[in-house]
Amino acid sequence: MASNDLENVRRLRKKLRENLAKCADDPDVDPVHDTRTGTRRMQATLEDLVRETSAGILKEEPGKEPVREAAIAAMKVLKKIRREAGPVRDLDVHRKLLEKVTKRAQVKVAEEAAAPEAGNAVAARDVEISALVPHPTALEQQAGDLDAWLKHRRSELAAGLRGQASDLVEKLDKRMEEVEQALRTRRSRAGRKKPPGVVALDSFARLASEMQMLDATNLHDFRKGAKKARYVAELAARGDTQAAQVGETLKKLQDEIGDWHDWLVLAEEAHTALGGGARELIALLEAERERHFVAAMKTAAKLRGRLMGEWLAATRRPVVRAASSTHVASIRRQRRAHL
Repeated sequence: MASNDLENVRRLRKKLRENLAKCADDPDVDPVHDTRTGTRRMQATLEDLVRETSAGILKEEPGKEPVREAAIAAMKVLKKIRREAGPVRDLDVHRKLLEKVTKRAQVKVAEEAAAPEAGNAVAARDVEISALVPHPTALEQQAGDLDAWLKHRRSELAAGLRGQASDLVEKLDKRMEEVEQALRTRRSRAGRKKPPGVVALDSFARLASEMQMLDATNLHDFRKGAKKARYVAELAARGDTQAAQVGETLKKLQDEIGDWHDWLVLAEEAHTALGGGARELIALLEAERERHFVAAMKTAAKLRGRLMGEWLAATRRPVVRAASSTHVASIRRQRRAHL
């Protein structure tokens, strides 16, 4: 079991280190994305180790504290890396969303203008978007101004990431070597470890218990918790059908909520960058934000129920019902008949 943990840590460390080193040269879209994702995957792995080793300490199992202490120290470095790479990645996503929604609005307006009855009543499905984009040229200008602001902000943050990346690689190497050394000397825990799919479901069940009521104030935190559970499942997805299915469900949940949050932040950035001079664009972004919030809440309710059902099925022992008095009497009669 310890060898599996060590193998996972080594693999994740290698990939994270490679992408972080790329950011030291050129913090382009792909290495920045992979760096942030790498920190999340490693975080989930180390948190799982901390939970396991903490239980071992309570049982006075030898060799557990070094793993726990090394993992906690390594997670502090991961947090620093994520603080540098995360905002850069967010801006990359927001620029893509801005491009997408602007093009879609332009196409709709162009279709209306080309329709035989353009200028009169438009199709019912296009009424809302037409009202939000009365002047395509104004929208294009506002979108261009916002994109320039996002690009400039991204350049500033990317420069900070590039300047910190080499130092962060060294810190990562140091802390992860301590984790690996602790794992190499750790004794295997007695008993069978839970399957990865069940571990992921346990993680989600704790999250669902802590956040029983979801709304706009905690939906993003719920997503982050679900993401950690997803990464635990994906560690063994290739060799574990249950883990793969749990991971896929958690990814759907994470993606839907993530879409809403991206639109939420992009609308806030538009307010910050453009103020009250971009009514058309801001109205469009806020409409997208609300549409995705409704979709995210529906998906969260549906998949939450499915995952909790799977967790109950995976963790509860089957209930053996007591035999009825009639059934017991029947068994006794059969026994007497054979005496």
